Amino acid sequence: MIDLHAHILHGVDDGPTTLQESIALARAAVESGTRILAATSHVSHMFPGDPRVFAGKLGEVRAALEAADVPLELRSGGELAPTRIDELDDELLAALSLGGGPYLLVECPFSPVAGALEPIVYDLQARGWRILLAHPERSAAFHRAPDRLSQLVADGALVQITAGSLTGQFGQTARRFSISALREGIVHVLASDAHDAIDRPPGLTAGLAAAEHEVPGIGAHADWLTEEVPAAILAGEDVPRRPPLPRRGGLRSRLGLGS
Repeated sequence: MIDLHAHILHGVDDGPTTLQESIALARAAVESGTRILAATSHVSHMFPGDPRVFAGKLGEVRAALEAADVPLELRSGGELAPTRIDELDDELLAALSLGGGPYLLVECPFSPVAGALEPIVYDLQARGWRILLAHPERSAAFHRAPDRLSQLVADGALVQITAGSLTGQFGQTARRFSISALREGIVHVLASDAHDAIDRPPGLTAGLAAAEHEVPGIGAHADWLTEEVPAAILAGEDVPRRPPLPRRGGLRSRLGLGS
């Protein structure tokens, strides 16, 4: 699997504090079936460090994983808070993009009074960037107005939900929103948003298993959500067409809509 949202770099945000903790997270990712992981450290005012240090940290973790014989391929990235995006020029955005390509992982704000996300997304798109929205199921602004997320998808944005949201890790509101988004067919990527090997570990498969009762057949989308779409994003390509859900019990699925 390919995990496009994880905090594996040490000493830059609320992820690992030491290199050994980064290695432990990587081992847990491999054990869960992940072969490629994007290092998406926070770029926000809560963690106001210089994101230019990410490249050096990434090289350090890569070298440590090779020395420890941990078969995990790391790619560049960053989780960009909307409040800091206006400080980032295109050169720095390129360094923080997913795998160095045209896609940016943009964090959905948690606060219901946060400024509108749409103008920021549309400005980035006008500059040639493609947008993957991080964990909108945990955003109070979308809880209040879910049609805003549907409109962003209609306007070209992609959606990443966190596997833990489907298991209830972030509460029932986030879980219900995630289930609804899966039913609506507006989820493109399942990621871990891992921060460590124990409390916020990597791993993707438990999420879809937990959603199977509410969205029968969603397990058939596992490869699309965790391999095919993430691979296309890292390659800078359009996402492949969404596969249809298996027909079960007369459920009228909308998940067969094109991306």
